[in-house]
Amino acid sequence: MTIRANSLSKPHSVLPYIIILAFIFFACYIGFMVYGAMQSEVNLVSKDYYAEELAYGQRMKQVEQAQQLETPISIISAPAAGQLVIKFPNDLAKAKGTVHLFRPSDVNLDVVVPLALSEDGLQYISTAILKKGLWRVQLSGEMNGKQYYQVQDITL
Repeated sequence: MTIRANSLSKPHSVLPYIIILAFIFFACYIGFMVYGAMQSEVNLVSKDYYAEELAYGQRMKQVEQAQQLETPISIISAPAAGQLVIKFPNDLAKAKGTVHLFRPSDVNLDVVVPLALSEDGLQYISTAILKKGLWRVQLSGEMNGKQYYQVQDITL
């Protein structure tokens, strides 16, 4: 009795196919992740990020001047009333400037309001149009040649 070599077949190994399929799935996954990353919008913290960094020293001087006030500038969130209340000291009630409502997660939601204080140094800003979440209130004002700057985070 003779046994032929062809009749004894080796069992087929599936390991090379599994390795090849794993590489193909991994390449597809990486391709999908790259495509998804390219489609997402990337916002810097601010449109003029680099210009603002250059003015950092001046901004710190403005913060220092605001901190040296006898009565501090206060920014109060009143969610029940749907308002943001800004209170300047009485001697700075005629200050001019801006209130920048900055949304860190989406620069397109930012709102800039001119500083328009009443005689008693108050300004009310409606928060009805603002989206719920974290907002950074950047307040800058000027009076008698001195500039003041204050930042406060609020959650609506």
